[in-house]
Amino acid sequence: MPGVWHDSGNELFRDDPEFARRLFRLAGVDLPPDVQLIPAPTNETDRMLSSDLDPDTVLVAGSVRRPKRIIIVELQQAWDPGKLRQWPRYAASKWLRYECPVQLLVICPDDGTADWYAGPIPTSLDGYTHWPTVLRPARVPILASAAQTVADPAMGVMSVAYHGADETVVSAFAAGILSLSPGEAKKYYEYGLRMSPEIVRNALEQLMATKYNEPFSKLGLSYYGQGREEGREEGREEGREEGLVAGERGTVLMVLKARGLQVSDSQRSRIDACDDLATLREWAEAALTAATADDLFK
Repeated sequence: MPGVWHDSGNELFRDDPEFARRLFRLAGVDLPPDVQLIPAPTNETDRMLSSDLDPDTVLVAGSVRRPKRIIIVELQQAWDPGKLRQWPRYAASKWLRYECPVQLLVICPDDGTADWYAGPIPTSLDGYTHWPTVLRPARVPILASAAQTVADPAMGVMSVAYHGADETVVSAFAAGILSLSPGEAKKYYEYGLRMSPEIVRNALEQLMATKYNEPFSKLGLSYYGQGREEGREEGREEGREEGLVAGERGTVLMVLKARGLQVSDSQRSRIDACDDLATLREWAEAALTAATADDLFK
Protein backbone atom coordinates (compact mmCIF):
# COMPACT_ATOMS: atom_id res chain seq x y z
CA MET A 1 0.00 0.00 0.00
CA PRO A 2 1.25 3.55 -0.73
CA GLY A 3 2.72 5.27 2.32
CA VAL A 4 4.00 8.67 3.43
CA TRP A 5 7.16 8.45 1.27
CA HIS A 6 5.19 7.55 -1.82
CA ASP A 7 2.44 10.15 -1.36
CA SER A 8 4.86 12.95 -0.46
CA GLY A 9 6.95 12.30 -3.55
CA ASN A 10 3.88 12.55 -5.74
CA GLU A 11 2.90 15.81 -4.00
CA LEU A 12 6.37 17.20 -4.69
CA PHE A 13 6.11 16.54 -8.44
CA ARG A 14 2.60 17.93 -8.67
CA ASP A 15 3.75 21.03 -6.81
CA ASP A 16 6.82 21.46 -9.04
CA PRO A 17 6.21 19.65 -12.37
CA GLU A 18 9.37 21.00 -14.00
CA PHE A 19 11.40 19.17 -11.35
CA ALA A 20 10.71 15.95 -13.27
CA ARG A 21 12.54 17.36 -16.31
CA ARG A 22 15.65 17.96 -14.20
CA LEU A 23 15.54 14.47 -12.71
CA PHE A 24 15.26 12.95 -16.18
CA ARG A 25 18.44 14.84 -17.05
CA LEU A 26 20.17 13.46 -13.95
CA ALA A 27 19.11 9.96 -15.03
CA GLY A 28 20.80 10.54 -18.39
CA VAL A 29 17.80 11.54 -20.52
CA ASP A 30 17.47 15.07 -21.93
CA LEU A 31 13.83 15.81 -22.68
CA PRO A 32 13.10 18.12 -25.61
CA PRO A 33 12.28 21.62 -24.40
CA ASP A 34 8.66 21.45 -25.61
CA VAL A 35 6.68 23.75 -23.33
CA GLN A 36 6.28 23.96 -19.59
CA LEU A 37 5.15 20.78 -17.83
CA ILE A 38 1.86 20.91 -15.92
CA PRO A 39 -0.01 18.33 -13.80
CA ALA A 40 -2.75 16.31 -15.49
CA PRO A 41 -5.46 13.90 -14.29
CA THR A 42 -4.31 10.32 -13.72
CA ASN A 43 -7.68 8.62 -14.29
CA GLU A 44 -9.10 9.53 -17.69
CA THR A 45 -11.07 6.38 -18.48
CA ASP A 46 -14.79 6.74 -18.98
CA ARG A 47 -15.30 3.59 -16.92
CA MET A 48 -13.12 1.91 -14.36
CA LEU A 49 -11.75 -0.71 -16.74
CA SER A 50 -8.57 -1.51 -14.82
CA SER A 51 -6.40 -0.02 -12.09
CA ASP A 52 -3.50 -0.85 -14.42
CA LEU A 53 -4.34 2.29 -16.39
CA ASP A 54 -4.02 4.85 -13.57
CA PRO A 55 -0.47 6.08 -12.84
CA ASP A 56 0.53 7.93 -9.66
CA THR A 57 1.51 11.23 -11.28
CA VAL A 58 1.00 12.44 -14.84
CA LEU A 59 2.59 15.61 -16.21
CA VAL A 60 2.03 16.99 -19.70
CA ALA A 61 3.85 19.40 -21.98
CA GLY A 62 1.30 21.59 -23.68
CA SER A 63 -2.36 21.46 -22.79
CA VAL A 64 -4.09 18.70 -20.84
CA ARG A 65 -6.46 18.10 -23.76
CA ARG A 66 -3.80 18.12 -26.47
CA PRO A 67 -0.41 17.36 -24.91
CA LYS A 68 2.78 17.38 -26.95
CA ARG A 69 4.47 15.01 -24.51
CA ILE A 70 3.40 13.01 -21.45
CA ILE A 71 5.57 12.28 -18.44
CA ILE A 72 4.58 9.58 -15.92
CA VAL A 73 6.33 9.58 -12.53
CA GLU A 74 6.33 6.45 -10.38
CA LEU A 75 7.86 6.05 -6.89
CA GLN A 76 8.92 2.57 -5.80
CA GLN A 77 10.52 1.59 -2.48
CA ALA A 78 10.39 -2.18 -3.00
CA TRP A 79 10.13 -4.89 -5.63
CA ASP A 80 6.63 -5.25 -7.04
CA PRO A 81 6.41 -7.57 -10.07
CA GLY A 82 2.98 -6.15 -10.84
CA LYS A 83 4.65 -2.91 -11.95
CA LEU A 84 6.22 -4.73 -14.88
CA ARG A 85 2.68 -5.27 -16.12
CA GLN A 86 1.30 -1.86 -15.16
CA TRP A 87 3.97 0.47 -16.49
CA PRO A 88 3.79 -0.66 -20.15
CA ARG A 89 0.00 -0.30 -19.89
CA TYR A 90 0.27 3.20 -18.48
CA ALA A 91 2.44 4.29 -21.38
CA ALA A 92 0.41 2.47 -24.04
CA SER A 93 -2.92 3.85 -22.82
CA LYS A 94 -1.64 7.44 -22.90
CA TRP A 95 -0.10 6.96 -26.34
CA LEU A 96 -3.32 5.46 -27.72
CA ARG A 97 -5.34 8.34 -26.34
CA TYR A 98 -3.10 11.24 -27.35
CA GLU A 99 -0.66 9.86 -29.98
CA CYS A 100 2.26 11.78 -28.48
CA PRO A 101 5.56 10.67 -26.92
CA VAL A 102 5.18 9.11 -23.46
CA GLN A 103 8.05 8.62 -21.00
CA LEU A 104 8.04 7.05 -17.55
CA LEU A 105 10.41 8.02 -14.73
CA VAL A 106 10.92 5.66 -11.76
CA ILE A 107 12.19 7.08 -8.46
CA CYS A 108 13.88 4.44 -6.27
CA PRO A 109 15.47 5.05 -2.83
CA ASP A 110 18.28 2.49 -3.21
CA ASP A 111 20.26 0.66 -5.88
CA GLY A 112 18.80 -2.71 -4.94
CA THR A 113 15.31 -1.53 -5.80
CA ALA A 114 16.54 0.31 -8.89
CA ASP A 115 18.20 -2.88 -10.17
CA TRP A 116 14.85 -4.65 -10.23
CA TYR A 117 13.31 -2.09 -12.56
CA ALA A 118 16.22 -1.01 -14.75
CA GLY A 119 16.15 -2.42 -18.27
CA PRO A 120 13.55 -3.27 -20.90
CA ILE A 121 10.12 -4.67 -20.00
CA PRO A 122 8.85 -7.05 -22.71
CA THR A 123 5.13 -7.44 -23.30
CA SER A 124 2.92 -10.00 -25.02
CA LEU A 125 2.15 -7.43 -27.72
CA ASP A 126 4.49 -8.18 -30.62
CA GLY A 127 7.12 -5.51 -31.05
CA TYR A 128 6.21 -3.56 -27.89
CA THR A 129 8.94 -3.36 -25.26
CA HIS A 130 8.75 -0.67 -22.62
CA TRP A 131 11.89 1.08 -21.34
CA PRO A 132 11.36 3.02 -18.10
CA THR A 133 13.92 5.61 -17.00
CA VAL A 134 15.20 4.75 -13.52
CA LEU A 135 16.80 7.40 -11.31
CA ARG A 136 19.53 5.84 -9.16
CA PRO A 137 20.68 7.36 -5.84
CA ALA A 138 24.16 8.09 -7.18
CA ARG A 139 22.61 10.41 -9.78
CA VAL A 140 21.02 12.60 -7.08
CA PRO A 141 23.45 15.41 -6.15
CA ILE A 142 24.71 15.79 -2.59
CA LEU A 143 23.87 19.31 -1.38
CA ALA A 144 26.39 20.08 1.35
CA SER A 145 25.69 23.77 1.96
CA ALA A 146 22.69 25.83 3.05
CA ALA A 147 23.15 28.07 -0.01
CA GLN A 148 22.64 25.09 -2.33
CA THR A 149 19.41 24.15 -0.56
CA VAL A 150 18.13 27.74 -0.68
CA ALA A 151 18.87 27.90 -4.41
CA ASP A 152 17.13 24.57 -5.11
CA PRO A 153 14.89 23.42 -2.23
CA ALA A 154 13.28 20.62 -4.26
CA MET A 155 16.70 19.11 -4.92
CA GLY A 156 17.47 19.69 -1.24
CA VAL A 157 14.57 17.37 -0.44
CA MET A 158 15.98 14.68 -2.73
CA SER A 159 19.47 15.19 -1.32
CA VAL A 160 18.42 14.68 2.30
CA ALA A 161 16.08 11.82 1.36
CA TYR A 162 18.84 9.92 -0.50
CA HIS A 163 22.00 11.08 1.28
CA GLY A 164 20.76 12.15 4.72
CA ALA A 165 22.97 9.60 6.48
CA ASP A 166 25.69 12.22 5.91
CA GLU A 167 25.45 14.74 8.78
CA THR A 168 26.65 17.52 6.48
CA VAL A 169 23.67 16.97 4.19
CA VAL A 170 21.18 17.06 7.08
CA SER A 171 22.75 20.25 8.45
CA ALA A 172 22.73 21.89 5.02
CA PHE A 173 19.07 21.01 4.51
CA ALA A 174 18.00 22.26 7.95
CA ALA A 175 19.89 25.56 7.67
CA GLY A 176 18.78 26.07 4.09
CA ILE A 177 15.07 25.61 4.59
CA LEU A 178 15.10 27.86 7.66
CA SER A 179 16.38 30.60 5.36
CA LEU A 180 13.32 30.33 3.12
CA SER A 181 10.05 32.17 3.62
CA PRO A 182 7.87 30.55 6.33
CA GLY A 183 5.44 29.01 3.86
CA GLU A 184 8.15 27.59 1.60
CA ALA A 185 10.20 26.44 4.58
CA LYS A 186 7.31 24.51 6.09
CA LYS A 187 6.44 22.90 2.76
CA TYR A 188 9.94 21.68 1.90
CA TYR A 189 10.71 20.66 5.47
CA GLU A 190 7.68 18.37 5.46
CA TYR A 191 8.66 16.91 2.08
CA GLY A 192 12.17 16.22 3.36
CA LEU A 193 10.96 14.76 6.64
CA ARG A 194 8.37 12.47 5.07
CA MET A 195 10.60 11.19 2.27
CA SER A 196 13.63 10.42 4.44
CA PRO A 197 14.38 7.07 6.14
CA GLU A 198 13.56 6.89 9.85
CA ILE A 199 17.17 7.34 10.95
CA VAL A 200 17.42 10.53 8.88
CA ARG A 201 14.09 11.84 10.16
CA ASN A 202 15.28 11.34 13.73
CA ALA A 203 18.58 13.10 13.01
CA LEU A 204 16.78 16.03 11.38
CA GLU A 205 14.35 16.43 14.26
CA GLN A 206 17.18 16.13 16.79
CA LEU A 207 19.12 18.83 14.96
CA MET A 208 16.11 21.14 14.97
CA ALA A 209 15.55 20.56 18.69
CA THR A 210 19.19 21.04 19.75
CA LYS A 211 20.88 23.47 17.38
CA TYR A 212 17.82 25.64 16.89
CA ASN A 213 16.43 25.00 20.38
CA GLU A 214 12.92 24.32 19.14
CA PRO A 215 10.74 21.23 19.70
CA PHE A 216 9.62 20.86 16.09
CA SER A 217 11.50 23.69 14.39
CA LYS A 218 10.05 27.06 13.44
CA LEU A 219 7.86 25.24 10.96
CA GLY A 220 5.85 23.34 13.52
CA LEU A 221 6.14 25.62 16.55
CA SER A 222 2.97 27.48 15.64
CA TYR A 223 1.08 24.18 15.63
CA TYR A 224 2.33 23.42 19.14
CA GLY A 225 1.23 26.83 20.34
CA GLN A 226 -2.10 26.68 18.54
CA GLY A 227 -2.89 23.20 19.82
CA ARG A 228 -2.01 24.00 23.40
CA GLU A 229 -3.93 27.26 23.36
CA GLU A 230 -7.05 25.62 21.95
CA GLY A 231 -6.81 22.91 24.57
CA ARG A 232 -6.29 25.35 27.43
CA GLU A 233 -9.29 27.34 26.29
CA GLU A 234 -11.42 24.21 26.37
CA GLY A 235 -10.20 23.26 29.82
CA ARG A 236 -10.05 26.71 31.40
CA GLU A 237 -13.27 26.27 33.31
CA GLU A 238 -12.31 22.80 34.47
CA GLY A 239 -9.10 23.75 36.32
CA ARG A 240 -5.38 23.90 35.62
CA GLU A 241 -4.72 20.15 35.32
CA GLU A 242 -7.63 19.62 32.96
CA GLY A 243 -6.47 22.55 30.89
CA LEU A 244 -2.95 21.10 30.55
CA VAL A 245 -4.38 17.73 29.53
CA ALA A 246 -6.63 19.34 26.95
CA GLY A 247 -3.69 21.38 25.70
CA GLU A 248 -1.54 18.29 25.15
CA ARG A 249 -4.40 16.57 23.33
CA GLY A 250 -4.51 19.56 20.99
CA THR A 251 -0.74 19.43 20.56
CA VAL A 252 -0.79 15.79 19.50
CA LEU A 253 -3.50 16.39 16.92
CA MET A 254 -1.99 19.59 15.56
CA VAL A 255 1.48 18.09 15.10
CA LEU A 256 -0.01 15.11 13.26
CA LYS A 257 -1.96 17.53 11.08
CA ALA A 258 1.13 19.67 10.44
CA ARG A 259 3.04 16.62 9.23
CA GLY A 260 0.18 15.53 6.98
CA LEU A 261 -0.52 12.27 8.82
CA GLN A 262 -4.07 10.91 8.62
CA VAL A 263 -5.87 10.34 11.93
CA SER A 264 -8.71 7.82 11.96
CA ASP A 265 -11.84 8.25 14.05
CA SER A 266 -10.69 5.51 16.44
CA GLN A 267 -7.25 7.09 16.84
CA ARG A 268 -8.79 10.50 17.51
CA SER A 269 -11.16 8.96 20.04
CA ARG A 270 -8.23 7.34 21.83
CA ILE A 271 -6.38 10.65 22.03
CA ASP A 272 -9.50 12.49 23.20
CA ALA A 273 -10.16 9.84 25.85
CA CYS A 274 -6.66 9.97 27.36
CA ASP A 275 -6.50 11.88 30.67
CA ASP A 276 -2.90 11.06 31.55
CA LEU A 277 -0.68 14.12 31.00
CA ALA A 278 2.58 12.13 30.84
CA THR A 279 1.17 9.79 28.19
CA LEU A 280 -0.10 12.67 26.10
CA ARG A 281 3.32 14.34 26.27
CA GLU A 282 4.95 11.11 25.11
CA TRP A 283 2.52 10.97 22.21
CA ALA A 284 3.22 14.61 21.32
CA GLU A 285 6.95 13.88 21.18
CA ALA A 286 6.41 10.69 19.20
CA ALA A 287 4.23 12.61 16.72
CA LEU A 288 7.31 14.55 15.61
CA THR A 289 8.88 11.55 13.89
CA ALA A 290 6.07 8.99 13.55
CA ALA A 291 5.57 7.55 10.09
CA THR A 292 1.83 7.06 10.79
CA ALA A 293 -0.53 8.11 13.56
CA ASP A 294 -0.70 4.49 14.69
CA ASP A 295 3.00 4.64 15.65
CA LEU A 296 2.11 6.85 18.63
CA PHE A 297 0.51 3.95 20.46
CA LYS A 298 3.29 1.36 20.04
